[in-house]
Amino acid sequence: MSLPDPAALLADAGRVRDALAAAGWSADALDDLLGATARTHLDRDELAPLLRRTRGGGPLATLARLFMVGTAVEDHEAAAAGVPRSWLLPDGRAQVRLQPVRHGGVEVLCPHDPGRVATGVDPEQVLGVGAASLTLAAATPRDVVGSALDLGAGCGVQALLADDHARRTVATDSNPRATAYVRLAAALNGVELDARTGDLLEPVAGERFDLVVSNPPFVVGPGRRYTYRDSGLGGDEVCRRLVQRVPAHLAPGGLAVLLVNWLHLEGEDGDERVRSWFEGTGCDGWVVQRELAAPEDYVTSWLRDTDEGPRFDALYEPWLDALAGVEAVAFGVLAMREGGTGRVVLDEVDQPVASTWGEQVRAHFAARDLLDGDLCDGDLCDGDPLDARLRLREDVRLHQVARRTDDGWVADGQLLRQEAGLRWSGGVDAYGATLLAGCDGTRPLGDLLAVLAGSAGLSDGEAAAQVLPVVRRMVEQGFLLG
Repeated sequence: MSLPDPAALLADAGRVRDALAAAGWSADALDDLLGATARTHLDRDELAPLLRRTRGGGPLATLARLFMVGTAVEDHEAAAAGVPRSWLLPDGRAQVRLQPVRHGGVEVLCPHDPGRVATGVDPEQVLGVGAASLTLAAATPRDVVGSALDLGAGCGVQALLADDHARRTVATDSNPRATAYVRLAAALNGVELDARTGDLLEPVAGERFDLVVSNPPFVVGPGRRYTYRDSGLGGDEVCRRLVQRVPAHLAPGGLAVLLVNWLHLEGEDGDERVRSWFEGTGCDGWVVQRELAAPEDYVTSWLRDTDEGPRFDALYEPWLDALAGVEAVAFGVLAMREGGTGRVVLDEVDQPVASTWGEQVRAHFAARDLLDGDLCDGDLCDGDPLDARLRLREDVRLHQVARRTDDGWVADGQLLRQEAGLRWSGGVDAYGATLLAGCDGTRPLGDLLAVLAGSAGLSDGEAAAQVLPVVRRMVEQGFLLG
């Protein structure tokens, strides 16, 4: 498969942008045209449903066939839609694909190479936006910052999203084709991105950023087969190196959000392994584990992405052999904050989460500050937890389960659940629910506990001993805010 040269398409990118605007190209318009399941059909290489929906003609249908479905159109159709000949192959197909991405109220357009598993994936291919990219986007805080770095930019989706809330955005990648795609993406979206080519953090030596995001080549494999996923370093070494080196590029109080794999080896605590990466960094850490896969499942999953068919069996055995001694491979989001106490929290998040939860990254570290300050439970704490004024997060809901009795319905259980973010849930008794309902940010915790103690027939000390650990856990999980 011959890959296009994205740098050669840059000269006419403005004409394509105008053509898309004139045709009314948008994620909503394409959903109406192709159907809401279009991405699923494309991922499965099921083109017939999309060709049927675009056979009526018109500029938008022509552009959809060219840049999303990937089929040829007649020269006069492309010309009528405003597509320059430089963007087409001799057979009438588009050289690249264009993927509209909506995230958190922002819509961006991501150009990428056309290859799919069904037609073959090239080692230097620049992919579109997949599950990993969306996971990172979901976990990225979106408050306004002065500078942002997208490390391992690929097609540039993280840089494009960061541009909406960063005054300056730098995107780096070791693959020169990827940085060329970032420049093309900037032109198509009408934004300015500083795209640089180089390995890991080399292109930004000596620079610091308020926000660093990275979807690096984190896959644990036997070598370097695909540039976009394989670092060529053994095991999870690339992730360890990033955690060690990123802090030198964080501005005071800056945040980094990375996608990582880490290994659970025989005779070793995998959680302690990832915690050890933070040693000497001067950063607080939060690791959100989303998956834990057996080696067989891990290898199968990645081979399905690239090497289905005859190559699958040939590649499976050597890859699995390379994971000898590995009990499981963990995947998750790793967040770092410059400064702090240097402690690392690891949470296993198995539940479905919201499509955006980046605000909880900054909230997590704020909660850590609160727990180390006013809600500290050690002997050397300066603050008094009973003076803390806490408020219940707006999206928290109380769900009750009741059973019928002769006297009517009696509550059997109560469950607190977050409607947004990581969507934590947990049981709470009637007294705890009453206390949380009173947390509106205006009254000290001690006053609320005194009322609760009176209704439960407890002393203030007994109420505090029973309730404060629960309050601290509610703060850790973001139910209560300072």
